[in-house]
Amino acid sequence: MKIGYIGLGRMGLPMAERLLQAGHALTVHNRSQAAVERLVAKGAQKAASPKEVASRVEVLFTCLLTPAQCEQIFLGEQGAIHGARAGQVFIDMATIDPMTTRRIAAALAAKGVALIDAPISGGPKGAEAGTLSIMAGGEPDAFEKVRPLLEVLGKKVFHMGPVGNGVSTKICNQILTGTTHALVAEAMVLGTKLGLDPQRLFDVLRVSSGQSNSLERAVPNYILPRKFEAAYSVEGIIKDLESAIQAAKSCGVRLLLPTIAQQMYQETCGLGHGQKDVAAVVLPMEAIARVEVKSK
Repeated sequence: MKIGYIGLGRMGLPMAERLLQAGHALTVHNRSQAAVERLVAKGAQKAASPKEVASRVEVLFTCLLTPAQCEQIFLGEQGAIHGARAGQVFIDMATIDPMTTRRIAAALAAKGVALIDAPISGGPKGAEAGTLSIMAGGEPDAFEKVRPLLEVLGKKVFHMGPVGNGVSTKICNQILTGTTHALVAEAMVLGTKLGLDPQRLFDVLRVSSGQSNSLERAVPNYILPRKFEAAYSVEGIIKDLESAIQAAKSCGVRLLLPTIAQQMYQETCGLGHGQKDVAAVVLPMEAIARVEVKSK
């Protein structure tokens, strides 16, 4: 199948590589050319604009960051919509708000193009291994057409209903992820300040009622070894929580704890840690408490 891929970052590049390895003809576009050249060396073709990518392919994937980037890539002056034709399927893997997704989908539908919103969970390692969880929204026929492609990228592929339901599912996941990472950080800082051995505290929490995926992820991999290279960044979770908060406002839902958590990440970013992993939310807390949570 002729496939396009736009957005070759930490997640997009390994997913594009998997599609290429599966035998599909791949056309790519990206702001940074290093990722493009890496794929070209493996047999992909490059294009100068989203419009050009869309004009060459049957299915177009995008993996972007913000709502504004998505609107620009799909609907901007050189956007994919200008190279689109009826019968194509576009798959947006960004975590954004459902209102933006549905605006883009409506514009594409006017040209006979189906949009599938298919945000992902599982991090760069999951992208490399093809073990992502994929939460998709869109028309059933369009979804079934691209399901085999999604299954190249993920082991758990969920069709959640109409367009917009994929990103709605993901932002619900992100309010849990963002809030629990902040709670894990607070618990570990408090325990350390009270004189507990952080490793022993983690050993107890992981087999007690406080156990969570965020605890298992953040403490042994980032906080204790003091390694905060991002699998998913502080800036990214700020953006995701903002999408959730805006979606909640649009339908009259109060999000109290995610809003507080977002402010904690804003503080972390303001102190220069925006490109570090979300687990770096522990760093301002440590500074205030004058303690460091680390392996002894």
